[in-house]
Amino acid sequence: MTSKTLFARIGFGGVVLAAAMMTTPAVAAADPITDFLCGTGSAQFCPPPLAPFLPPPPPPAPAPQSAPPAQAPSTFQYKNCTEARDAGAAPVYRDEYGYGPHLDRDNDGIGCE
Repeated sequence: MTSKTLFARIGFGGVVLAAAMMTTPAVAAADPITDFLCGTGSAQFCPPPLAPFLPPPPPPAPAPQSAPPAQAPSTFQYKNCTEARDAGAAPVYRDEYGYGPHLDRDNDGIGCE
């Protein structure tokens, strides 16, 4: 074998080796002994596989808005129907401001009719 052929084979082999090293993924490990033992098939020396990345779940949807809470009935009551009429509130309906059972004689829910 001539020296020219020998250099060509070494050069070609170097190119193949360089290409192989560039295409294989680099394994960054802190311990080359562990890499060696794991590569020989001893699973007890292999680090556990990484868990797959899962994106966090979306935040829960906001609760549907319901009607605003009903206001507590007022404790104010007109003293009589004359006072309710003077205030411009007559007739006064049950669950309205100023209604009182003493204003509703027939108990139909409408006071000062």
